Amino acid sequence: MAAPTKGNTTNANPTPGANFYQFSHNQNTGNNRLLVVMFTMSNSRTYSGATYNGSAMTQLYQINRSGLSQRMAFFYMVDPPTGSNTVRVNFSGSQWNPISIHARSFTDSGGVGNSARTGGQTTPNTQNLTVSQDSLILATACSINAVSTIQIPQGTNRTFTTHNTNRQVGTGAITADAGHSAGTISIRTTSTSGSVTNDRTEILGLASSGGESDFFLLM
Repeated sequence: MAAPTKGNTTNANPTPGANFYQFSHNQNTGNNRLLVVMFTMSNSRTYSGATYNGSAMTQLYQINRSGLSQRMAFFYMVDPPTGSNTVRVNFSGSQWNPISIHARSFTDSGGVGNSARTGGQTTPNTQNLTVSQDSLILATACSINAVSTIQIPQGTNRTFTTHNTNRQVGTGAITADAGHSAGTISIRTTSTSGSVTNDRTEILGLASSGGESDFFLLM
């Protein structure tokens, strides 16, 4: 009964210039593996799927941030193959704008749990997420202006990667290794000015999944 173990990360901010983009990501060895990948790009195109090592990933969400002219998506795979393999994301047409990518591996994970997304609101944008015992929270924010902080829980700044997508994206912010106690957690995102989004997803610990081999998605 413990929080998931954080593994390797891959970050990229390419301009695909094609109807797909692919990159290598190294999945850690261990039991109860999980791979998650988050994307943000211009909403001139939609995502038509993602694969890892040629196998389809599950889409948790795809949402159009029309006020920011951005489209955000989250894909994941339970028990992905270990080692360095190719992540490929496909688009509805050639994407000539930059895209923000954050991939993260876990071991000792019970899968993906609760997830919530809140569109642009005047900074700061403070939202809640109900989580299970030993869960981590993974968060992303997007704004016209620079994303300045992502706090998980509110009051505790977490590090994140900044990308340019013709907007400003803060991605890959995650809670401390120990995880959370069961309950409602407050997550706050801020930008230097204007509005900022608040997207947050729970990564379950094994104690939350009911067994070491059980993975499930809470909606």
